[in-house]
Amino acid sequence: MKKPLPALILSTLLLSFIALFRTAAPAPQKSALDAERWRAERNYPPLVFTSRATLDCVISSTTTGRQTMKTLSGGGFTFDTPLAPTGDGRVKLKAPGMMYKFNAFPVKAFKASFGGLGAGMITRMRAEVEVDVDRFSQPGGAGTLIHFSAADIRGDSAYVEYTGLFVRDSDGKNFYFRALFGSVPEGSGEVLPAGPGPDERLMEKRVVLGSSQRPVIVTTSLYEAEDDVPVLKPAN
Repeated sequence: MKKPLPALILSTLLLSFIALFRTAAPAPQKSALDAERWRAERNYPPLVFTSRATLDCVISSTTTGRQTMKTLSGGGFTFDTPLAPTGDGRVKLKAPGMMYKFNAFPVKAFKASFGGLGAGMITRMRAEVEVDVDRFSQPGGAGTLIHFSAADIRGDSAYVEYTGLFVRDSDGKNFYFRALFGSVPEGSGEVLPAGPGPDERLMEKRVVLGSSQRPVIVTTSLYEAEDDVPVLKPAN
């Protein structure tokens, strides 16, 4: 029986190596594909809207909360969605005043509408909240429920920001967004710390920002997916 030719052996080994490399090579990560899509969609400056809205938010470290945003005028979101329990909320007492902060995430994708754009689904969202108050009341003493009003909130510290992705129903177009709430002219809140210390875990919170008579100003920027903008011929 003839021995295999060296060239044939070499070719076989090379094909085996290529097959092994293809099998072992990792598939592109979903996050990398998402990042590439995001870069492609933000080639153009964002759309910027100013609206007036109200917000009612209940969050807990142990049970499902709820967030309801209603835009009363201008271009902005209107939605109502459950929130997953928060795990990073903090309540910090100062002299004077108090500060609380947390991140919140909806339980699942939810329906929303945006003035001027139409109805759709918010498929991604994170809410970042940090509120600083100059005064508060705590009738039950240290470690009990804290009460405050809009007048107690520092004008430059009511930081509520939404970051996410809105997908329009009519055409499936993506709108990556960021919405930022301004100073609060009217509203109130309650915060329950986990204990009597100066820096405690946030157990529960309920806050209402703005009213139908005195809503909050919200600035929203959206990157709209644009795939049909032609490249023009050079000028003569």
